[in-house]
Amino acid sequence: MILGIDPGVRGGLAILQADGKLVHVQAFDPKDTEHRLVYEVIHALDLIEVDPFHQVYVERVGYMRGDGGKGAFTFGKIVGLIHGAVLSRSLFLHQVSPQMWQTRMECLTGGNKNISKRRAQHLFPYEKITHAVADAILIAEFGRRQSLSF
Repeated sequence: MILGIDPGVRGGLAILQADGKLVHVQAFDPKDTEHRLVYEVIHALDLIEVDPFHQVYVERVGYMRGDGGKGAFTFGKIVGLIHGAVLSRSLFLHQVSPQMWQTRMECLTGGNKNISKRRAQHLFPYEKITHAVADAILIAEFGRRQSLSF
């Protein structure tokens, strides 16, 4: 199984099976506590660890111009909590840049979440795709395709 994570207060996570079936999706709620966020990540890790070939892909993020100090600190803390939860399980964390997964998934967004939402909906037409989980689903699909190419 492949876990894809789009970090941030308006991000989410998604789990795909090796055959491409979407088995779990969770949006992060901006009102979630740190404990709730870590719980959601740990729950997803529990789900994928039943598969000996599981992989975790997280979008590599950094400071963005225009972020205020408080927003940048909060974002960094969320990313740290996600990384800590994954690493606490001694799992390898694949960090993938937005340009890399968006290029492979044919959805260079330029910051427009509608583009990634449309692409995720196209790839998973029977699923309810929201802005919060679209990137996570595509990151997981990117990871799945990476795993198939090895």
